[in-house]
Amino acid sequence: MASVSALARLQSLPALFRGSDLTVRFQWASKTASHYLYLWKKRGLVQELGGRSDVFANLLVNRLPNWDAALRMAMPTALAVGVEALRMAGWTTQIPSRPEVAVGAWQPVFKSLWHEVNPCTQAWFDLVHAGVQLGVRGDSARLRPAWALADMLHTHGWGACGLQPDDLELFDVSALDVQDWEAARLAFGLVLPDLDGLALVSAPVTAKEKDTLTHDLLALRLNKPFGKSFDRSDAYDE
Repeated sequence: MASVSALARLQSLPALFRGSDLTVRFQWASKTASHYLYLWKKRGLVQELGGRSDVFANLLVNRLPNWDAALRMAMPTALAVGVEALRMAGWTTQIPSRPEVAVGAWQPVFKSLWHEVNPCTQAWFDLVHAGVQLGVRGDSARLRPAWALADMLHTHGWGACGLQPDDLELFDVSALDVQDWEAARLAFGLVLPDLDGLALVSAPVTAKEKDTLTHDLLALRLNKPFGKSFDRSDAYDE
């Protein structure tokens, strides 16, 4: 029987695979599989998701890996949150250096070279459950924008969350967005205006407008909104 080269074997693998697949598919010992993964990485033929996830992208099959799909292979509960969730919905044009994702702390949690991974408890996932939009055609599941914004402001406040008020683009909100914002404000206990008021807060402010805007709206531009004592940081497991 003709032997099959290691390169041909790599070409037979899917765009995303687990290192453990090599021992089953090619009947390699773990040491042999690790050796070839090392060689393939050194030659730039594969890239790893990161940490001890054991998930790899096959660059022979796809030079532009879907790292969100790779993340879900390692951590199926992965949910896009933060600035990335707002960007995906068109609420901001800001692009985070690494998209933020929440993952269930009850599953194995791995580092990712391509994401900012935040483990959260079941309590947090239950809190935001009504705001989850499932992914389609390879997209990640994500928080809908109103829920993502409420979570960001409650957890961090303006600035520290990665956005300033005038980074928002609330020009074409839907009826669902309005409903979501009301539900999210209630869930997080936020003292914030409705979306129409938030659009006013997010608009650029001139010196003249500072004389006409109410004190409360100006305060919301500068300070972290008041909320319940529940904090997403409380949802992290050590």
